[in-house]
Amino acid sequence: MSDRSSEEIVEMAQAHIDERGVLVAEQRRIRDLPWRYAFWGVLGTLLLGLLAWPGTPLDQKMFAVGHGICAQINLVELGGRNLPICARNTGIYGSFLITSLYLLALGRSRAAKLPHWSITAMLGLFVIIMGIDGFNSLFVDLFLPHLYTPQNELRTLTGIGMGTSIAVLLFLILNMALRRDPDTDQPIVANWFEFGGALVLNLLILLALYGNITFMYWPIAIISWVGILGVLFCVNLLIAGVFMGYEAAVTHVVQLARPATLAIVLTVFELSMLAGFRYWLESQGLVAI
Repeated sequence: MSDRSSEEIVEMAQAHIDERGVLVAEQRRIRDLPWRYAFWGVLGTLLLGLLAWPGTPLDQKMFAVGHGICAQINLVELGGRNLPICARNTGIYGSFLITSLYLLALGRSRAAKLPHWSITAMLGLFVIIMGIDGFNSLFVDLFLPHLYTPQNELRTLTGIGMGTSIAVLLFLILNMALRRDPDTDQPIVANWFEFGGALVLNLLILLALYGNITFMYWPIAIISWVGILGVLFCVNLLIAGVFMGYEAAVTHVVQLARPATLAIVLTVFELSMLAGFRYWLESQGLVAI
């Protein structure tokens, strides 16, 4: 009898905790509702300003926004125009965005488990390979001994591998840190078939770039540009979410409206400061244009 009573007490306590959790979540939802409008308002204003700002072509505006976080050397020309970010970053951040959208399409918005060790090892290898290629390019710039002559095709290819790895890592970190209900039994990438699908999609960037498929200029420019801003935004979202008390508290993405609004503001501030600082360095002749 006492054992049964103890079980009933535990069940009642658990039910009370669950009810309390639902109540807190509802209170937070109501409190955060204005922040949803704020998020879309800020984002819409920024996009409208970018598109409507007179006197400068859109690709040059995109170039200026990323000027502080991308070296913007070794640019790739497509259809007679340079892409707004360099060959390597086009691969990294285009791949990041494509892989992230691919994982969402697979239903991995709550996934919080590393892929099979063999896939995880391959992702780690991608990082190492890009590091080798990056240092090789640096040694060339510094007139030091190097392994081979750098090529933009290789920069983009190794960047694609890196971007895929970043997407998987950020999914894992964000879900583990902010999700109240992360699915720790669901790998972010379940098998080699899914992994191969991500790589095939990402390699389309390489095909379009170096196959000179000119009508793909704007899709690639936008995807890679949004990707590089997206990584910075996600990092700011993680930091803002943790410091604002959203750690292990989120069950729906819309609950992140408040930290997401702050993350947008931080992202814009960081981009502005970094770009402004680099333009100042260039104006002083301290950095080559």
